[in-house]
Amino acid sequence: MSYLHVDLNSFYAYCTVITSDGRYTFDSPIIIGGDESKRHGIVLAATYPVKKKGIHAGMSLREAMALCPEAELVPADYRLYTHYSNKFMDIIKQYSPLIMRYGIDEAYIDYNGCEYLFGPPVEIAYTIKERVKNEIGLTVSVGVGDNPLMAKMGSDYKKPDAVTVVTRDFWREHILPLKVSDLMYIGRSTTLKLNSIGIFTIGQLATASQSVLKAMFGVAGKQMWLHANGIDDQKVLLESDDQKSISCACTLPGDIECIDELYTAILRQTDKVSFKLRQLGMRALVIGVTVKYNDLSHLSKQYKMFSPSDVTGELYDHAKRLVTSLYGAKPIRQVGVRVASLVHGREQLTIFEDKLHEKRHKLDCALDELRTRYGNDVISRGSTLCYKAHDTEDLVPFDRQGAKK
Repeated sequence: MSYLHVDLNSFYAYCTVITSDGRYTFDSPIIIGGDESKRHGIVLAATYPVKKKGIHAGMSLREAMALCPEAELVPADYRLYTHYSNKFMDIIKQYSPLIMRYGIDEAYIDYNGCEYLFGPPVEIAYTIKERVKNEIGLTVSVGVGDNPLMAKMGSDYKKPDAVTVVTRDFWREHILPLKVSDLMYIGRSTTLKLNSIGIFTIGQLATASQSVLKAMFGVAGKQMWLHANGIDDQKVLLESDDQKSISCACTLPGDIECIDELYTAILRQTDKVSFKLRQLGMRALVIGVTVKYNDLSHLSKQYKMFSPSDVTGELYDHAKRLVTSLYGAKPIRQVGVRVASLVHGREQLTIFEDKLHEKRHKLDCALDELRTRYGNDVISRGSTLCYKAHDTEDLVPFDRQGAKK
């Protein structure tokens, strides 16, 4: 029992509640997302009374309001969420040096060895739960397990305001009977394929033929089988407070000789890098690109921006200009994007704040929320839909490729 997963319950909605000066309570029917006056867009979050009516993140607001017409629609406030997310992290960082923030509202804790300082992991799970409630005003669900997967399944098992300890016996009795789609990293398309061969529960996946799974899903098939059996060797990655840079690179499926294909590849890598920046609550002042040609020679260029940014569109504008200057000499085999000179926090906005900048940032945060909850493939930028490449370096830990959708 050396790993904890801590998940803030209905985070966006509850942040709205605790800052509403009594206008809302935790039992108020609230939906976060979209335009309050035009009522278009998607649901980003909702309070539990709304969720009980079948409303979930990613659902269209039109459908959600039809299911729960009494709900009040509240626009997202990402500065507010970042503020409370940081307060949450300040608490859990006191119990282990190995903390990995996973999106804005959850984190993994590697508690190995820390019991000698703070006590048993289950005891600390309850301590964290009560501290977050008393000091911040939010509730969390905490899972405790032998590995990160078991801890995550524990925090998902009972919400809100709960601690679930996932032992091997608990896994057999309570996790194996769950729908296969409830298993972490199993998305919609994977669920349909598994259903087509008679696998509907996690228990059925746990006893399925590994050779059949490998034939259908490749290496991912074995990973699914291991996860269904509660086996996970993933480690919690330390996020250093003094991290100096973030980079992502990919080897292309074929040598690029078309500038538009190059722009698509650069956009994909910029998207990943900027997502990581926002996960860490950081911005970058320097952006650079590297290209490796088909003769294995390579060139790099970088640019120091006027002000630090974590906005995908802004970073891409600079990356696109840099890579254009490196294009044309020889066919390109690999591209990479790197950001450096990182600073913490969002900039203080003024009345002269660029409206395009703020609009882009809100869009990025909405995409982050969807990808974190439902997997990277749940939504894509139009220009990257046909993009296929092999990522050779991706510093986004616990990448939810194929996460629950």
